[in-house]
Amino acid sequence: MSNDTKDSVVKFVNGLAEQVPSGLKPIVEKAAPIIGDLAVVADKVVPIVEDAYDRCHKVWKQLEPYKPHLLIPSLIGLIMCFFGGSFLTLIAAIEAFRMVGYEMTAVHISSLADDFQKIHDANKKDNEVDDDKDGVADVKQINSKALFHRKVMLFLKTVDPQRVTSACAGLNAGFMAIIATLKMDFAKALTLGCAIGDVFEKPADKYLLPHIEALLPAEYKKWAKPALSSTIKYIAVSIAWMIQRVISAFHSAIRGGLMFSRNILKYLSEMKIVDIKAEETYIDEVGGCAIALIGLMWQLRNGFSLPFPLSFFLFPFSCGESFLLFFIGDVTKGV
Repeated sequence: MSNDTKDSVVKFVNGLAEQVPSGLKPIVEKAAPIIGDLAVVADKVVPIVEDAYDRCHKVWKQLEPYKPHLLIPSLIGLIMCFFGGSFLTLIAAIEAFRMVGYEMTAVHISSLADDFQKIHDANKKDNEVDDDKDGVADVKQINSKALFHRKVMLFLKTVDPQRVTSACAGLNAGFMAIIATLKMDFAKALTLGCAIGDVFEKPADKYLLPHIEALLPAEYKKWAKPALSSTIKYIAVSIAWMIQRVISAFHSAIRGGLMFSRNILKYLSEMKIVDIKAEETYIDEVGGCAIALIGLMWQLRNGFSLPFPLSFFLFPFSCGESFLLFFIGDVTKGV
């Protein structure tokens, strides 16, 4: 089956090579075996992913009597309360994603998944067609160019273009909203940092620069002012980023505290431990604000650090935060 998959994909890519400009043809032909190997890997990985999804779904069904849909948001709320300042970029991205419409994004992903399944089933069926009844599938008896056209026409016949276009546009809108939010926060910190730097740069040039120049040899004095200016800007941007971190920590603590208190109250009510309705009491607001205050004070006291072993358990969040910081730093270059 793996060899058949690879041969079919390589044949399709070689057919694609016949359609591209002559300058790109050698590149596409060289890429064909690599793409074929990737298709074989995907052919093996997809069933594993589907099996893992089915297993997780079964585990979730077994846990449903214990209300995990309430306990998991409660845990996330606690993380936001006590570590929100450490993951300000990640939380900002999630908030942006939530505001632009998580439900619509889920609909778009489901729509694309349905179309992918349709084309997968249609392609599998097409690979088994044997009009000559000679025991050999038709796709193995045609050249690469004919196979390419056959698969393209199969795709066009099977997929709903309007639905695919709408889904891709919706996903792109959600992604761009997240990027715009992150860039805005990043730009605000940079702007504030530069403003702080401008305030302190003139006094530094007047009182610090002469002393620095006096310590340097004559041929290196020209570097004193740029070095001092860069140092001040770096410190100022660091201060601005810390201010942004405190603001984010305050926001995430309030939101996380309410998430924790409201979901825990619903959990206790649904488990018949207490008989309190969240909409009829202020306990969730009071409790949420209390947890938020404790979490915020804890963050400020620890300087937004993650002590061991919490740093180990929250490592995936740290990876996501680092990736987003690198990404928004890259996309804002030249802006």
